[in-house]
Amino acid sequence: MNRPGGAPPHTMAAPSAPSAESADPAALEAVPSTGSDPDVLPSTGRAMPGASAAVLYGLGIDALVAIIETIGYGVSITGENQGWTYLNPAGARIMGRPFEQLRGENYLRSFVEHDRAALLALGQKQREGDTGFYTNTVVRPDGTELEMTWSGTVISVGGAELAPAVFHETTSVRQAQREAAELGAAAARMASGRSTADVLDALVRETVAATRALGALLLVEDGRGLLRPAASTGLPDDFAEVMAASPARLQDLPAGPMLARGRAGFLSDDRERLATGVRTRPWVDALDELSWQGTAKFPVWRDERVAGVLMIVVPDRVTAPSEAELAFWSSMAEHAGVALGADRMRHEISYASARVERERIARELHDSVNHALFALQTRAYLVQRALDSGDPDKARQAALDLEELARQATTEMRELLVELRPSGDAAPLDLRQALRELAESVTTRDGLPVRVTVPQNALPVLPPGTGEHLVRIAGEALHNAVKHASATAATLTLTLSPRRLELAVVDDGRGFDTATVRPGTHGQQTMRERARLCDGDLRVTSVPGSGTSVVAVLPLTG
Repeated sequence: MNRPGGAPPHTMAAPSAPSAESADPAALEAVPSTGSDPDVLPSTGRAMPGASAAVLYGLGIDALVAIIETIGYGVSITGENQGWTYLNPAGARIMGRPFEQLRGENYLRSFVEHDRAALLALGQKQREGDTGFYTNTVVRPDGTELEMTWSGTVISVGGAELAPAVFHETTSVRQAQREAAELGAAAARMASGRSTADVLDALVRETVAATRALGALLLVEDGRGLLRPAASTGLPDDFAEVMAASPARLQDLPAGPMLARGRAGFLSDDRERLATGVRTRPWVDALDELSWQGTAKFPVWRDERVAGVLMIVVPDRVTAPSEAELAFWSSMAEHAGVALGADRMRHEISYASARVERERIARELHDSVNHALFALQTRAYLVQRALDSGDPDKARQAALDLEELARQATTEMRELLVELRPSGDAAPLDLRQALRELAESVTTRDGLPVRVTVPQNALPVLPPGTGEHLVRIAGEALHNAVKHASATAATLTLTLSPRRLELAVVDDGRGFDTATVRPGTHGQQTMRERARLCDGDLRVTSVPGSGTSVVAVLPLTG
């Protein structure tokens, strides 16, 4: 994963600038070396750096040759026909053959076959000034393969085109990265099913166990930007307490600004640097019993920003970590970032689940308690009217209805509470019977005749909760027909086809303008939410004076 401020990605490139025709296997035959006149200055097509070039001229050719011949990096020059023109001893060790054997041979023979076309294709980019870093695979005479990272250019000397390059082996680094990925995955598997803290603890333990580190500490920013310990190993017991009370932020650490930009680093004198900081001095005191001087620090990413640091305490006998150790620690920091991101996602999912559950409870209360309260209010009004008119028989009947409605409301509330605390062994809903009972209840309670039509053949097995949602949609539509539409009749129809299930509620009420949103009403929103939860759709059709049609359409996938 590329990060802002990180090292450039490695891609394939050529250490020379050959022509495309040389990709032919015949072009891999030996070619003569290209000579050059030492008195002719090279031309790169770009301006030579003034001050630095003057220093090189001042050193003299003998000093430059001695440097190139003894340096630990490979240095090579290839000619116009891809022939090895020069290769220093370090480069020869990487290639696995002395320069005397390679001289004049096509350099492409030293690379794996699938690299060769790509090496040739970048020749023109080098002529245009490309000096990027690239990675290729070398094939040695014994068949072993090594990865090398390097940079090259193209210059002209006495009319001849030469391609110098500087390179070094990175096989151990790549292997360390692969091993780190495997170990990190293993650590995550060890903590599988446990908390994020368990995963992070497993990662820091592997960080120390597989390297020469004394201890490791994972620090993560809290809501105020203060660094807080998320996991540690190999450190004194009271160090976590010191860190928990520390006011230090990422910027307060030595090289903190570099870390904030996503760059890792090793400081051989980090103990002294930390001791000079007011906010970090207690860290050094807490680590006094350890023999250490330097630390390696790696940024930990979360949500595309640096949110913490993996700090590796190195024993004082280690003057610098190896490239393999640095690669390993970097990979472990990546794993820690993934674990923190997963933890954030779990919290977000938990919050979203709680929000969905709150919305569901709101729907249930609206569809059951709200309807019952409306019916109770209506019957109480009828009792009052009957008493005011001196009709005790009508008042008595309305009071009996009121008692029955209160009993129904209590039953519905009890059922709702049971549903919110499911036992797991509740019987599946009989959708056809539930719709018939709903229609009968509306007719008895509200006086609205409801005709029910349901399929006679067996209904398909519906996902859990779907039948309940359909009954609630039908109940809300019938409630609206009574409360808002003053309907005198309604129909409830369940239709089954091979690909979908339709539930339609149609009334003969006053209708309404569907483009007008009535404030304080949530019925349609609740019905639409229920339909969406069933992967379905809700269609409401109405015209003032012409009744209303509510149709829920659910796809059948079985």
